[in-house]
Amino acid sequence: MGETERWHRSVDGVDHEVVVEQGALTRTVVWHRDGVEVGRRKTSDEKFVVAPRGAEGALRLVFGFVGPAHRVTLHGTEAEAHTGLGGTDLEPEPGSRAAARAEWIGAHPRLHTARRTAAAAAGVLVPVLLLWLLARVPWPDVDLPSIPWPDLPSIPWPDLPAIPWPDIHLPSIPWPDLPDLPDLPDLPAWVEPTAKVAVPVVIAYVVARGEVRRRRRAEQQAAEERAAEEQATEEQAADR
Repeated sequence: MGETERWHRSVDGVDHEVVVEQGALTRTVVWHRDGVEVGRRKTSDEKFVVAPRGAEGALRLVFGFVGPAHRVTLHGTEAEAHTGLGGTDLEPEPGSRAAARAEWIGAHPRLHTARRTAAAAAGVLVPVLLLWLLARVPWPDVDLPSIPWPDLPSIPWPDLPAIPWPDIHLPSIPWPDLPDLPDLPDLPAWVEPTAKVAVPVVIAYVVARGEVRRRRRAEQQAAEERAAEEQATEEQAADR
């Protein structure tokens, strides 16, 4: 078994802990509520939902191609978890690779966005460049040998009788005469290839910015929880 990740958060007085066991090809996710296992799933997907029957809420986990989980989010319903909107992010165990990644994103939001966007652009442009280079290579002409296939006998299919379909007289609908629309100008030739490159890059930028915003909200929620715990501890000490 490979690396083990632990994610934790208390939500509405309920302690949630998620343990991720990274295997060679798959990962196993175990979800605990107040120390009791309520869900388990083994998969190799990078994005998936854990929604056990009889348990309140659902988990959405997001992984990269390699490395630790990018996000573990608690949602109120399974439908909400599949959309990926809202929810409460669990915090990775301090000192883990997931925690180091989250801290780096919080400290370098612009650099993280730039890296994700550049990686998406490279994923689109590099194959195009390779195809262009292959088209420039003078490949030698190779005569492939012809294969003498045998002549297959024809199959005498019987003539099927024609089916007499009844004539159905449908009433004519008096559609109104619509005015002719004006002819739209043709788009420049560079618009289509540019759009094919720009769309995945824009999507990567939006996803990276969303990850930065979620990281900031998670840090703010963690700070508020720590402040509330410290205040409760001080009140208990004052009562004594």
